[in-house]
Amino acid sequence: MGLVDYSSSSGDEESPASPERKRHKRKPGPNGLQESSMPPLPSTFHDLYAATVRQSAVDDPSLHQGRKRQNPHVVGHWPSHVYVEWHPTAVQHDALDALVKQIQRHIGEDIHLYSFLTSDLGAPLPLHISLSKPLSLPTSIKDDYASKIQDAICTSGIRRFCVKPAGLAWHKSPVSPRTFLVLRVVTAREPARHLSSNPELMAMLAKCNAVAAHFKQPTLYQQSADDAADEAFHISVGWALGSPDDETCSTAVQRFKDAQFADMRDWEIVVDGVKAKIGNAIDYIPLSRAATGRKSDEEAFSFFGI
Repeated sequence: MGLVDYSSSSGDEESPASPERKRHKRKPGPNGLQESSMPPLPSTFHDLYAATVRQSAVDDPSLHQGRKRQNPHVVGHWPSHVYVEWHPTAVQHDALDALVKQIQRHIGEDIHLYSFLTSDLGAPLPLHISLSKPLSLPTSIKDDYASKIQDAICTSGIRRFCVKPAGLAWHKSPVSPRTFLVLRVVTAREPARHLSSNPELMAMLAKCNAVAAHFKQPTLYQQSADDAADEAFHISVGWALGSPDDETCSTAVQRFKDAQFADMRDWEIVVDGVKAKIGNAIDYIPLSRAATGRKSDEEAFSFFGI
């Protein structure tokens, strides 16, 4: 006897039809697009499916639109990265997708702009703000590195905050022919309060770079702790092999100022934690929830005395 006793198809036909459920329409969000009423998934949920399936035991650029690893895989070394992860809402994703397509139309068909927004299967992808270079850590130090990164963030006194989009830019890779289309970000707080346009991200970068330097790993954006890197923080939204001419690049990024993307300039991207990925393992390091960085929290802000 089987574990489950299924009824016959004739029995199904004789049973009365179940009443139709009423479909609840989702409320329209900005720009007339519908937003889900479901609560967002916890940040750690996405880590369960963050690793991609390996298609080859060796690096093969033909499997990745011609891309090559910045750090070639070495047995006994672990690809590592520290970053802030952002999952755009459906409305934000659609706006970013429209922006990338607008840039593609502007630069023409000679340069193909690949999007970071959607997977090959059409699923929305998380975006990120880097707090370290892509590293290759030997097995002998990877656990100690992860522990020191966690301690550095947890003891920093940095509370959750917000950043907002500030414009588009092109970043040419120094180690490959790729050019990246990036969305620059700045703190969402009133700029008059700070000498820096990114005081929170700068503080976290300093912590992460100090750990990297301790293990003799390359630092991100800074050659020394005193180097300013306020304008360097960004979210990559697309990439291309090669780049358009300078004039086309300059005029293309001005599309960010178009009226159809006005709402984008008012987004507040919550930074409530940091992720450290070593190999396929991801550690989520939460920030204190005492403040979000929104304007309503201005009086509650306490950040290293700023």
